[in-house]
Amino acid sequence: MHTSKKSGKGILVYPILLMLFFILGGCHEQKIKVACVGDSITYGARLDDRENHSYPAQLQLLLGEKYSVQNLGVGSSTLIRKGIPTVWDELSKIKEANPNIIVISLGTNDTCGMGTCGDRKCWEYKGEFKEDYRELIDELLTLPSKPKIYICAPSPMVLETPGLNKERVEGLTIRKPRLQELIKMIKSIAKEKKVEFIDLNTPLDHKSELFTEKDGVHPNKAGYRAIADLVYQKLKRIN
Repeated sequence: MHTSKKSGKGILVYPILLMLFFILGGCHEQKIKVACVGDSITYGARLDDRENHSYPAQLQLLLGEKYSVQNLGVGSSTLIRKGIPTVWDELSKIKEANPNIIVISLGTNDTCGMGTCGDRKCWEYKGEFKEDYRELIDELLTLPSKPKIYICAPSPMVLETPGLNKERVEGLTIRKPRLQELIKMIKSIAKEKKVEFIDLNTPLDHKSELFTEKDGVHPNKAGYRAIADLVYQKLKRIN
């Protein structure tokens, strides 16, 4: 009789332990890691509270708790290797993050050069843009996480933005067609490398209410939310 009592307790204990195992295991469910790679527009420049209102921060809210979104934006960053600074300087950080999803939005600063943006030299190397982008994608595809990669047409330069001074208008008037030239390259790269493409340019173009006054390049809070929405919609359709 004594032995049978012990056996009965054991029968009760095992289901409880099994249930706890599944509950605790659920609490430690691995999150899907998203790395947002880019320049000051990814970083969240011109915002009073970039920690909460940058596009990666707002994307985190949209995606929810199953995802972990990391902001790897660096101000003034270029895609071209010869730019200063360049995304290539951040490659080790991206690899260390080992994300499941990588969203890249670069090209705005690559339009600088030949008399625009002070003494920066980027457009002088535009012939290297396509190959540098291909090589960046190839590098990221070697990560252990085998990430799904999305490359973006960068958000537009909006000349209708209130408060732009004459010098700013002149500079953006030169750079805007350059950006369109790079976007054509980005589209062809996405097709060639079989990665996803997100258009952040066309939906926001000419919408001055989404851009910082006297700037015309960096979005305001509503503009960053619009970018987050566009990225979110694409991610949710594919994943």
